[in-house]
Amino acid sequence: MESINQITKKGATCTDLLICLYNLKPADLQVLMAVANNENATLDQIAAKVQKDRSSVHRCLSKLVSINLVIKQSKTLKGGGYYHTYAMLDPELIIKHARERVKEITESLQSLIDNFESDLEKHLVQK
Repeated sequence: MESINQITKKGATCTDLLICLYNLKPADLQVLMAVANNENATLDQIAAKVQKDRSSVHRCLSKLVSINLVIKQSKTLKGGGYYHTYAMLDPELIIKHARERVKEITESLQSLIDNFESDLEKHLVQK
């Protein structure tokens, strides 16, 4: 419930919206902002920027990639091997996805409201 209160309060920000829609933690936000400010940065560069260990940053990046806020690209090395770089998804695509997510949440909440009376009756009968 805290996240709904957070985005409906006066003065809510885009950061508040991202936290609510994607269940982001402070570390996730910190990594997202580092990626946004350092396009095509590597894991090591991002970890240095946010001053966190590589494994913590890797977990944040994996989450951000899985929810389509960050893009992971593989780059090949001349002598063989590869490394990854990270970039924030185009803001227009993030906005489009956020609109879709808000629509899904709205439909889900509407369904809960529509079923409220029958669900309440089920719980009252069980007692």
